Amino acid sequence: MTKQQLRTEYLIKRQKLSDDKYADLNQQLLQQFQQLDFSGIKCIHLFLPIVENNEVNTYLLRDWLKQAHPEIKVVHPKTNFRTLTMRSFVYDNDLRVETSRYGIPEPVSGNEVKIAEVDLIILPLLVFDELGYRVGYGKGFYDRFCTGCKPGTKSIGISLFDPVKRIDDVNGYDVWMHACLTPTDKWEWH
Repeated sequence: MTKQQLRTEYLIKRQKLSDDKYADLNQQLLQQFQQLDFSGIKCIHLFLPIVENNEVNTYLLRDWLKQAHPEIKVVHPKTNFRTLTMRSFVYDNDLRVETSRYGIPEPVSGNEVKIAEVDLIILPLLVFDELGYRVGYGKGFYDRFCTGCKPGTKSIGISLFDPVKRIDDVNGYDVWMHACLTPTDKWEWH
């Protein structure tokens, strides 16, 4: 299937999740996330979820990180739809978040960090394939962001669903993930 076909199918699939099923899948994802090796990680780029769209509840991941790994700096993205780029802001007492006109919770003020500080990017996605590629919302924010990171920066997707066999229309702009977590498994590609 193509990215657009998969995007449509998985947006519907995600919206059909009951509140209980959504909460259960997020708890299972948190357990998978807790198994990651965070040694050497100083800064994690973590998107904030549009909870009404049943996106992965990354607030659970952030809260656990702050408790279990307070030494790790967590940063959140602010998108620029004109340039299709992102900036990163530290989750600290100075951070102020508001919902954008696109329904995305994003920093409106706070302490910005340079992309070179990011060691690990947690990637949002709708679905991914067994080869390590993901389908997002289609604007390419994360593909651009990942290519701008320093060598050695890891990218890990988080998905409420298992992978599909293959995304038919992957192209040279699509960035391959190092790993992807699902509620029941961890997929790795190197």
